[in-house]
Amino acid sequence: MLLAKSDPKDPDRSLEAHTKAVRAAAATIRIIWPELPELLDDIALYHDFGKAASGFQQMLQPGGEAWHFRHEVLSAAVFRDQFDISNAAILRGYLALLTHHKNLGSRKNGGTVDSAFFQCQSGDGTEWPSKWNELQVEELRGLFPCVLSNWEFKADKDSPADDVPLYIRAVRPAFEDIEQTQLRGALVAADHLASSGVGNTIRGSNVTLAAVEAYMQKYCRAEDGTDWQGWKPIQEDAARIHGSAALIAPTGAGKTEAALRWALANRKRHERIFYVLPYQVSINAMAERISRAFPDAEGRTRVSENDNVTILHSNTDLAYLQDALNDEIPLEQAVRIARAGRDAARKIYSPIKVTTVYQLLDIFFGRKFFEVGLLELTDSLVIFDEIHAYDGHTLGLIHILLEYLQKLNARIFIMTATLPTSLKDTLLEAAGITNEIGLADDDPLLSEVRRKIVMHRDKHIDELIDEITAVVKAGKSTVVVCNTVDKAIQMRELLSALDPLLIHSRFTIGDRARREQKENIEAYALVISTQVIEVSLDVSFDVMFTEVAPADGLLQRFGRVNRHGEPNPDRPGMCHIACADDSGSKLIYGIELLNRTKDNVPTQPLTFEIACKWIGDVYPDGLPSDQLKEMELKRAVFRDVVANLRPMLDAQDVDLEKNLFQSAQVVPARYEKEWQSLKEAGKHMEAKRLIVNVDARVWRNAKRKAADAGREAERTIPLDRRKQIVALFEYVEDAPDSLDGTGLRLDRPLSADYDINDRCC
Repeated sequence: MLLAKSDPKDPDRSLEAHTKAVRAAAATIRIIWPELPELLDDIALYHDFGKAASGFQQMLQPGGEAWHFRHEVLSAAVFRDQFDISNAAILRGYLALLTHHKNLGSRKNGGTVDSAFFQCQSGDGTEWPSKWNELQVEELRGLFPCVLSNWEFKADKDSPADDVPLYIRAVRPAFEDIEQTQLRGALVAADHLASSGVGNTIRGSNVTLAAVEAYMQKYCRAEDGTDWQGWKPIQEDAARIHGSAALIAPTGAGKTEAALRWALANRKRHERIFYVLPYQVSINAMAERISRAFPDAEGRTRVSENDNVTILHSNTDLAYLQDALNDEIPLEQAVRIARAGRDAARKIYSPIKVTTVYQLLDIFFGRKFFEVGLLELTDSLVIFDEIHAYDGHTLGLIHILLEYLQKLNARIFIMTATLPTSLKDTLLEAAGITNEIGLADDDPLLSEVRRKIVMHRDKHIDELIDEITAVVKAGKSTVVVCNTVDKAIQMRELLSALDPLLIHSRFTIGDRARREQKENIEAYALVISTQVIEVSLDVSFDVMFTEVAPADGLLQRFGRVNRHGEPNPDRPGMCHIACADDSGSKLIYGIELLNRTKDNVPTQPLTFEIACKWIGDVYPDGLPSDQLKEMELKRAVFRDVVANLRPMLDAQDVDLEKNLFQSAQVVPARYEKEWQSLKEAGKHMEAKRLIVNVDARVWRNAKRKAADAGREAERTIPLDRRKQIVALFEYVEDAPDSLDGTGLRLDRPLSADYDINDRCC
């Protein structure tokens, strides 16, 4: 029996079974994207014929040695014998087959052939002739007589790898030859789907209006405890719009359900739905919400189990792992669940993906197999929630993303509550949106007062300790929001007697996921946080104390106060703003923007209309001048990146991508030894729990300060083609079974005699 895979437990281990599974997966993909050519079925059939080589078969046996050749090169040679690759359409399929595991190479330095293809080329002394003649022709012909019965095998033949340099030079940009891009993506996806055993279930089930209505009836009760009263006007309006649209409405208006109704109304076949949010914590919560709305065919509603919904962000695996561990199952089993969920998300499996915008942008930077991502985005429905949360830098990237989504015939739904008018108009133009939904003029949400602002014009946040303490002791659930991690840590120390929960971005990924769970937050009378509290966390406090920030950021923070509406309008949530100048705040936001915010704080009750006026007064040009320049610069750079994106080739500039994303992933020195051990054991998900995400600008500043103090800030560990940064700063971890640590302290470089073998800092 000819084999395709080595796992003896895999029921599709044989070459015949795997090939049939890939063809079946390709067929389901063509149902979703019917514009894909029937040629996909042919290349799915031929893609692994090279595995019939005797050396490859020996490698799959227990104890087999590496074969050191690319089976897809042999497959391409068989395909080339049967099809006329001088035909441009056929050539696309041939190249997709040839590259379904490896990129051809790079266009750098005039064109560099990937080493995998270089060693497969013809020529004196090469391995090509012997490998080609290892092909077990009769066995292969016996398995696939319908296509190979008339095939004449010739021992003397040139390798398909010989032409790779020509193909590298000839590959056109992705959006100039979208057929090539999509065909390669479809074959890669079909192969991955078949290998994971889920190839025939990618269309989804119960992704219907009836499912959403059942969810609303079960989970969405009115504030007075009565049953769900039916769809709101803006939700009905969203369902009537065909094509891209925007929804401008305050918190509590039902924007999420409106977006889902719009997506269902515009989903004609089985197109993918992307729900895009700014932050990972909000993604995890939203995925759970959407998963409950769309149970899969088995009735499962947990994200780690539900076939309909997957989470996709840079820590996807950890999101699934955390979800699995919440069931208190053994770690090994939890990791398997997490890995299955991660792989499904990355292999075009689920119809609904809840994701960060950075994962979409990453596709357009040309990560390996980006063609799968572009195929998924073709004809898709993309919902951008909380789009006001991004700075000018990221908005410049999003602007180009919106333009190219239109080229893929994606339909776009943008939601916001606090976006300056001129900036909103710019984004809607980029997205091709002409339909805009809003509340009726007489909607009570427009005049509702949920919050009252209290200004402390000459005080810093750390000068309000007495006021904060009094409110907490009075039994009010309270949140303190700081603009920097260092200030948040300082406030935790000043308020330690109240046993606060600290939340910020400089905890390890695993620790941060634990802290940001809604149940943890609601268990504390006092929470101290940074801007991570601003977006999408479905938690509500009675009182907030915050440092002054730009008006839009403050309004987002205020959204965590009296979030669901206090029945008594005479008892609004209290929002205290510490307005004294602060060096950390000025560094982040700029003094001009902070002063405009303070000068225009409304004296009237804070209704939605008043909030919108405040935004307009602070942002007459949409963004501050420096952020407008940043947006224009990043827009120009990213447009050039996407215009030069080419299928089947390595990304041009990894450093540019890192620069545009503006973040660094570091391992605290405290966990360096543990991280290395986990990586060496192949436990990559567990290792990733020890990573800390740090803003690139903050990291550069910390390194400079450490150097000024005569200390090293980092060391690096080689990792594939990259390097893993180890942060030589103190990490204050939690005591067992508690959440009392402060995370990575970039104000505390480790001493020069720090011992990696001593976990105690």
